[in-house]
Amino acid sequence: MKDPLIGTTLANFKVERLLGQGGMAMVYFGHDVKLHRPVAIKVLDKRYKNHPAYAGRFVNEARMMAKWRHENIVQIYYADDAPGFPYYVMEYVDGQDLGAIMNLYREENTLMPIADALRVGRAIADALDYAHRHGVIHRDVKPSNVLLSKDGRVLLGDFGMALEVRDGSMGNIFGTPHYISPEQAKRSADAVPQSDIYSLGVIMYEILTGSVPFNDPSPAGVALQHISEKPPAPRALNPTLPTDAETVLLKALEKKSRERYQTGAKFMDALEFSLAPTGSMKKTPLPPLPVGAPTVRRSEHSIEQISKRAANKPFQAPELIVAKMPATVRSGAPAQKRNYWIWAVLLLFLGIGAFLFARNGFTLPASSPAETETPALQTPLELVPATQTPSASPTSSPAPTETPIPFTSTPEPSPTANIVPTILYPEGSHYTIFYNATSFYMLNRSYETRSLSAFVFQRLDEQGVPAKDYFEGHRWETPDLDHLPRNFCVNITVYGDQDPPYLNPAECWAGIIKTVQARFDRPFEVLFWTPKEGSTQFRVLWLDEEVARCDIAAGVCEVYIP
Repeated sequence: MKDPLIGTTLANFKVERLLGQGGMAMVYFGHDVKLHRPVAIKVLDKRYKNHPAYAGRFVNEARMMAKWRHENIVQIYYADDAPGFPYYVMEYVDGQDLGAIMNLYREENTLMPIADALRVGRAIADALDYAHRHGVIHRDVKPSNVLLSKDGRVLLGDFGMALEVRDGSMGNIFGTPHYISPEQAKRSADAVPQSDIYSLGVIMYEILTGSVPFNDPSPAGVALQHISEKPPAPRALNPTLPTDAETVLLKALEKKSRERYQTGAKFMDALEFSLAPTGSMKKTPLPPLPVGAPTVRRSEHSIEQISKRAANKPFQAPELIVAKMPATVRSGAPAQKRNYWIWAVLLLFLGIGAFLFARNGFTLPASSPAETETPALQTPLELVPATQTPSASPTSSPAPTETPIPFTSTPEPSPTANIVPTILYPEGSHYTIFYNATSFYMLNRSYETRSLSAFVFQRLDEQGVPAKDYFEGHRWETPDLDHLPRNFCVNITVYGDQDPPYLNPAECWAGIIKTVQARFDRPFEVLFWTPKEGSTQFRVLWLDEEVARCDIAAGVCEVYIP
């Protein structure tokens, strides 16, 4: 399907091709037809254009950056929302991002030259110090947000998650896990300027050692490591580093923000001195490296030289490396040996399958109807009401997959029978909903601070058709809270003439957990979750997409959003 924007003209800018897509926006390559220069056009994703919180954040980013003039920050040229969607135009940086460049060095099993590493680090530090002086915290400093132009410039971009110190806004997500500071991992609103210095410290750690300090298959696992674990000693990964350089990197990665370098300039001053040939080059001997530890080799190719290798090569996302750490740092078994076991198990299963296929061919053994009954899925990510679990006869065909119904405030006709609730994003941000006849609570269990206005809850009738009973999450918003942080609850309580039992979930009242309540004395159609004849379920929508269905009789529902 052709992108409808490509080939169109927005103000003075012709949209020519898609460059990339991020969490909230798409970036296109364009051309300024009046000034005859290439530009990059950032357009808010259509999923967010009808949500004021996201559109407002997008516009604020453009307004904020348009006032700035700094050699290491991407310049904004123009912004508008006249076409019905917000967009802004910025300078086009002809080059690659830092993540792609670091990946090129990994491919040749080398590290970036020290001179280039310090030049890149200094540019990022200068850009961050400039933003901090203007009261802005970037909050998402990572290699893919650092652009390296072919003419040698280093520019920091994507201030879309920027937190303005003066208004204390919380943001909608907490940052990229591998580069996030401990305080952001705990609570997005706790970000301080030194949070950006921590992220810069992770980048320099990775450039100088070839590895990020923390990694885990789960983003939440990475965040927890930033909060509670000490980073591996840099010299355990790169013994050629001076001891003073190791000290500088570890100071930048201190868990408490006040114990880090307070500005990017101070951090880079210390790092440059520790790596300078005439500076402190004293090295403390290390014990012999464990078997299998990589040999660290510094590349002879500058960033400009190595980037030419990728000129005619398709882009590949940079791969975070942790496997090159010495075995004693991360694991007691070398990764290569574990791979042998994986292959052995796979070959064993393939052999068994080949044997069974040779014996039985395509003929399935006869069985009784009871033996071929389709069991109900029993997983923590699904709520399957017993009355809706279909049982299959030996000749029945599987039910077709249902497409989630877009949000509507009025019923839509549908011939569909009762639909088994599913979870679309089992690896997404986790929420738990508690409810009874008088109370409804939603708890954010994830490490991401998400917008309340993006949620909608709606009753379904017994045919799975959306009913008129629904609640929009923006009604929970207050001047102090428009996003729901981790371990916070929002709720609805129904007060009447009688005094029925009210919910009081321990998870919403223990420790630092707080509750924001929207009160409805005469709720009428707001009661989407209460028992009602002809209705056994309600659904949860995130940005107009149905992400979960909940059984009203269950009293609890697990929800995962992307």
